[in-house]
Amino acid sequence: MISSIINTVFSGMAAQQTRMDAIASNVANVDTPGYSRKTVDMVSAPGGGVRAETREAPAGANSGVDLATELMDMAETKMAYEANLAVMETGMDMWDMLMSALEPKDRDERWG
Repeated sequence: MISSIINTVFSGMAAQQTRMDAIASNVANVDTPGYSRKTVDMVSAPGGGVRAETREAPAGANSGVDLATELMDMAETKMAYEANLAVMETGMDMWDMLMSALEPKDRDERWG
């Protein structure tokens, strides 16, 4: 169970990194003529977790970059990443507690 939590958390952290990469690209290209803003959709992954799908805005009226929107998206992405990190830390603490509760002969040698 703990390993599935950690796998789900890692997928969430990787998805938020992909989102942050798209935001960075948007900010870097704010003045690039013809640049289409990138967005990231979070999609449920088979077997649990999430994956990120990056797409470009269709060419047209709203394909440009708005720095205020990018800053808000960046703050939201940072909070989501930190939330995933907090869940991971809790899962690791649970694992440590489980390992310390076991007799030394029952512990996996990787955990001392």
